[in-house]
Amino acid sequence: MKHLLRAGTAAPATVLLGVSLLIVTGERASAQATDVQTGTTGDIQTIVVTAKHLNDARSGIETQTGASTYTIDAAAIAATPGGDNVQLNQVLLQAPDVVQDSFGQLHVRGDHDDLQYRLNGVILPEGISVFSQTLSPRLISSLNLITGALPAEYGLRTAGIIDLTTTSGLLQPGGNVSLYGGSHATIEPSAEYGGSSGNFSYYVMGDMLRNDLGIESPDDSTDPLHDHSTQVHGFSYLEDILDPADRLSLILGTSDDSFQIPNQRGLEPTLGLSVNGSSDYLSNDLNENQHELAEYAILSWQHSQGDLNWQSSLSTRYTSLHFAPDWTADLLYNGIGQDAFKGDTAIGWQTDVAYTLDSDHTIRTGFYLQHDASTSSSDTQTLCEGAYVAGVCAVNTPIDAPQTVLDEGTQSQQIESVYLQDEWKVLSQLTLN
Repeated sequence: MKHLLRAGTAAPATVLLGVSLLIVTGERASAQATDVQTGTTGDIQTIVVTAKHLNDARSGIETQTGASTYTIDAAAIAATPGGDNVQLNQVLLQAPDVVQDSFGQLHVRGDHDDLQYRLNGVILPEGISVFSQTLSPRLISSLNLITGALPAEYGLRTAGIIDLTTTSGLLQPGGNVSLYGGSHATIEPSAEYGGSSGNFSYYVMGDMLRNDLGIESPDDSTDPLHDHSTQVHGFSYLEDILDPADRLSLILGTSDDSFQIPNQRGLEPTLGLSVNGSSDYLSNDLNENQHELAEYAILSWQHSQGDLNWQSSLSTRYTSLHFAPDWTADLLYNGIGQDAFKGDTAIGWQTDVAYTLDSDHTIRTGFYLQHDASTSSSDTQTLCEGAYVAGVCAVNTPIDAPQTVLDEGTQSQQIESVYLQDEWKVLSQLTLN
């Protein structure tokens, strides 16, 4: 039943005990590497130095003057219980002033879910989701949670900025295959690998989580009925260093998650309705499901030479949500049942520029444009020829054979944002932004 939809990770007093099997297929630490094309270590070391320089320059485009920043790196994630097998929400809960409600949504400094996600400094357009989490901790080289008095470039969402630096196959070569499992029939195989060939580097990752506690238990039991979940994630980061001042990068990601909606035990319909002559339906037998899909891509060109640094990116994200009801049960318990689908496609263009004018002034400017197009459709069945008010048929008498109502709609939205700021070092201990 729809009023039972609650998201979470575990019922109260439930402990997930896991065991992980790790098979190392390559060195993830820095080591002397031989260039595949030239057979020398000198060229690859030059490329590594260039990549680190470009990473530093990209960080310099953004400023955190006046803001509070909490950083979590890959080593910190690996040191926590569950390591990178946990969900991103659980990683963020390590940061101060971050809490999670029973719906799985994060609150930063008491602000409700007003968060902006960035990958390598690029805004990831918002999508549609309830229970799923698109980003996996495995792809994280480091994570910055930026809050407080935000500089001008951080707009639109202001409770907190979650800026993820992705893993690089050039700087973190090698990979692993792992198998993680535990209580509630949890099993999670995963694999990741990164490497390079000349100026080109790559990192790919995939995992699949299956368990019987996908959504928080509706009755606080540790073994909720009908609560199986299958969640599949994939990610890749491709990078080509064109020359010492320029590089192209491509991010591709997907998340495909299915959730059973858990049932309360021992309930029977109380509205006195019947569907095709049947009026009994034990709540244990309810069969409602939700499917959530997300796919995203970000193409970026970064230039860093002298006092000028800039990055321009095109991003796109498609998300969809499909709720499949238990028709008979929903009609008997609520007088109405609905099969609902919603999809959204977002396309964005973001450019950020930083120019060091002199030792005291750094000028930063940029813009962000986004277009959203969403569609929604619903197939509704009802046992009322009129309207329902507070669960009661307001007009005429409830009928036995359900009637169907179809509804479709579209919406679009445009976002335009521009900023200009000067980071002025007035004194050695005083900066005005």
